[in-house]
Amino acid sequence: MPAFLRMFGGALSVTYIPLYVADLGASKAVIGVVVGCHAAGLLAADLPAGLLVSRLGTRRSMSLGLLGMAAAFGLTSMVSSVALFASLLFFAGFCSALVHVSQLTIMRHAMPDRTRGRALALVGGTARLAGVAAPVLGGILVEREGYGAVFCVYASLLACACVLFLCLGPQRQARPHLRTEGAFSAVRRLARENRRVLLPAGSTLFVLTVLRASRRVLLPLWGYDMGLSPTAIGAVVSAGAAADVLLFPLGGILSDKKGRRWSLTACMGFFSIGLVTLMAVGGEVLGLTLVAVWIGIGNGLGAGINMTVGTDLAPKGRDTSPFLGLWRVLTDTGGTAGPLVVGVLSESLSLGPASALIGLAGLAGIAAMWRFMPETKGFR
Repeated sequence: MPAFLRMFGGALSVTYIPLYVADLGASKAVIGVVVGCHAAGLLAADLPAGLLVSRLGTRRSMSLGLLGMAAAFGLTSMVSSVALFASLLFFAGFCSALVHVSQLTIMRHAMPDRTRGRALALVGGTARLAGVAAPVLGGILVEREGYGAVFCVYASLLACACVLFLCLGPQRQARPHLRTEGAFSAVRRLARENRRVLLPAGSTLFVLTVLRASRRVLLPLWGYDMGLSPTAIGAVVSAGAAADVLLFPLGGILSDKKGRRWSLTACMGFFSIGLVTLMAVGGEVLGLTLVAVWIGIGNGLGAGINMTVGTDLAPKGRDTSPFLGLWRVLTDTGGTAGPLVVGVLSESLSLGPASALIGLAGLAGIAAMWRFMPETKGFR
């Protein structure tokens, strides 16, 4: 339930961040930089978050992260400066790293290998349910009350998620560990001990997060360039989210029965083909909607795969949270790079060639995965 509320608020508001920044008069390159600030905050906080969760425990870390995000998005509703808006997004991303690492630490200790894919697909699918109606509702709210209203609603939902987690969260949680070595020494040791699997697996998930982050910028901007209203853009995004929700159980089954690499191949393949064909069929509302649905199918087949691979590789005990923080550094780099790549390519070429180039990079990532990345199921 906390994940559902957090993701519902995110789907309600995040779709309209590029449009809000565009409405403030920013160029496409600046839009990419601003949208990337949230992922940059995540990236900057991943290692500190892993170490902090190890010291504070999952319960306090999750609460601090949710309340920090609520404060940041509450303040965004009051600003009209692009620079200040970007700073608040960075801080929200910094706090959300605590939430993500805490959640992964709980799931690493709770789920065995044989069911972890389905369990984390269920977590990801529950969050995806939030994205079906939320973009449309967000568009209606924007048209009636303005962009600030969706950010206020998101902040309220984050506060509710914190209360729910404290009241209904799991009683058995990963507890704090006393520090027996320096923070940087622990990170260096984990990187050294796991480098043979961290590099290929992290590179593959880096490409996937670039694809996912690019979609969140490309589809709204494509609709904006076509002159669609915020409600119409929200409807297109919701159509893709509906396909995503329908197929997330299949993604978990595929991950557990066939292996993590098969789930990654299906997810990245659909993403890449959809982005490559967007230039050809995205000139009309129907074509844009079909591409959004196609990409949504791929995202459903990869439900929870980032969390699944990371928790497959994570050791148990005191090293779990620091390792997961290191893992998120590798994957969140893609979330930071995605909007920046879209912004730069769109400004220098146009949206069509930008989407095609990102799609081709995704196909290259699939080939590299099968060549270099081992199957992570049962790794520990």
